Order: sequence, then structure tokens, then C-alpha cells
Amino acid sequence: MTRQEQPDGVSRRNFLRFAGLTAVAAAATGGGAAYLKQFEKAPVINTGTAAPPVYPTAAPFATSAPIVSDIIPTLPAAAGDDLFAQLAAAQAEIVQLRASNDQLQRDLAFYQTTEGETRAQRDTLTLELDDARNRLGVLGGLVALYQQLDDADVGGILENGLGAVGEKIGELVGGAPALAAGIDAGQLALGQVEAHIPLLESGRSWLDAQGAKMRGFYGEIEARLQRAVDRVGDFLEMLGNWFEGLRKWLPFGVGEKAADVMVALTSLLAETPNTLSGLDVNLAQPLDVWLRRIDGEPALTRALIKPVRDEVLVRARTTVDQANTVAATYESHLAAPARAALANRQTLRQQIADYKAQNQV
Repeated sequence: MTRQEQPDGVSRRNFLRFAGLTAVAAAATGGGAAYLKQFEKAPVINTGTAAPPVYPTAAPFATSAPIVSDIIPTLPAAAGDDLFAQLAAAQAEIVQLRASNDQLQRDLAFYQTTEGETRAQRDTLTLELDDARNRLGVLGGLVALYQQLDDADVGGILENGLGAVGEKIGELVGGAPALAAGIDAGQLALGQVEAHIPLLESGRSWLDAQGAKMRGFYGEIEARLQRAVDRVGDFLEMLGNWFEGLRKWLPFGVGEKAADVMVALTSLLAETPNTLSGLDVNLAQPLDVWLRRIDGEPALTRALIKPVRDEVLVRARTTVDQANTVAATYESHLAAPARAALANRQTLRQQIADYKAQNQV
């Protein structure tokens, strides 16, 4: 028996080949172990009859390299070849360690990558948390401002203002009916005065005509007296001289009666000039102030009736209507909506207070 041949029929070359295959199997995963099993001899049981050959089956897929101690015992023992067996075992262990090292490197790289992603996520979450804290601070300041705005009770001021203004508007509108009645009475009175203007104008014309007649009569009497007494003098003196001349021709009783009548007539005629002068100064001239024509209209109509009617009564009527409109507009467009808004605001304030109490804000 040579050195090339072993007692079990395994040569050194086969041993080295098995050692190399063992190294390859240590680097491979589950399929490598199955590959090495193909080179083992199948056990033979002699039963006297020929049995079908038993072929090796593939080992199940392994997730890690096979352990050297699981492979080396399958090799035939050779006391003279321990060095080669140890070398093969060392090489297999080195391959296994390299495979484990590679796996650990891959795991380390994976964990480093995962750690980097986790760190990035942590940094992102930290930034988001800082941003949320900043926004929370801003929102807290905004809430504080809203609280200050809510503490400034404008609602009470509005309610008091609406009440005061509404009361004054009510007083204004309450006096509107009396003002409207006064306007109606004033328009009626002006209408009556305006209706009497033609009568006044007619009386003024009659006064002029009567004054002219009286002056004519008085002048005619004076002229006749001058011819009767055949001299010119004072009217009353001439009338007295004329009557004294006439009285000589009257009987005693008739003369006395005529003297009484003459005294009365003398007083009447003596007052006639004063009456005519007084009518002109005290009646005709004042009437002329209001009855003279200005652009075809009496001065009373143009200077008094029209201004009072157009500028006072009509405007006063417009003011009454506007006051009623203001009261209606104030109630529909300001007072009622403001009261509704204030009531809603009070409800919201109560809800906010309940929410704060419930959430301990």
C-alpha cells in the first residue's frame, strides 16, 4: 500500500479535492452542502439480494455556511494526514468567518443606513416639533390678544349707545305727529290768508275811490262857500260867515234849529280832512306794503305766504317723513341686527367659557 492510497480507498489527491470542496461549501449557502454530499459513498447493506442503488438527496437550503465539524467527519480518518485535515478545517473556518464577517458588514451597513434614516427622521421630527412649539407660541399670543379683545367689552357700549340713540329717535318720532298737525294748521291758515288777499285788494281799491270822492266833495263845498261869501279864507271861517248871513233870513225858531244842525255839520266837515289824511297814513300806506304787486303777485304772497309754505312747511313735512324713515331704518338695519349680533356674541362667549372650563384652558 502506497502513500497515495489510504486504507479506506481514499487517496491524498481525493482528500485534497474533498478539502477544496469543503472550503467551497463553507462559502456557499444551503446548495453547497448538498453538492458536497454527492461525493460521499452511499452506504451498502448486503442482504443477499441486489437492491437498487441509493442516491444521495440534496440537503435542505441552509441560511448560513455549514460548520466544518459537520463536514470533516465524513472524510476518512488518516493518522498520517492530520496536518492536511487541520489545514482544511482552518481554511473552512476562515471561509466561514469571512462569510460571517461579510454578513456582519452587510448588517452593519444596513444598521448604519437605518440609523442614518432614523437620525434624519429624528432631526425632521425635531424640526417639526420646534416649528410646532413656535406655532403654539404664536397661537398662544393670538389667543391672548383675542382674550384682550374679548375683555374690551364693546358690547356694553353698543348696547348703551343703541338704547340712548333709540330713545332720542323715539322722542323725535313721537313729536312728529304734533309737528305734522301744526304744519297742516299752518298751511290751512296760510290758505285762508291767501284767500283774503283779493278782498284786501278790493278794499284797498275802494278806499282809494272813496278817498278821492271825499276829497272831491270837500273841494266842491269849499269852492261853493268861496263863491257864496265872495272871499277866500279858512273853510270853517267861510262856513261860519255863510251861516250867519243865512241865519238873518230865518225865523227865530227855525234859525235856532238850523244853528244846531250847522254846528254838527261844521264838526263833521272840520274832521273830514283829518279823516282823509288818517286813512291814507294809517290804512292805505300799510296796505300798500303787502298789496303792492311784485312780478305780478301781491307782496304778501311773494314775501310771506310762499316762503312760509315752500321753505318752512314743505321742508318741515319732509323732515317729519325723514324722521319716520330714519326711525324705521335705524330699527331694521342697525338696532335689530346689532341686538341679534350681541345676543349671538354673548352665546359664543358662554360657549367659550364652558369650553375653557371643560378643557381646563
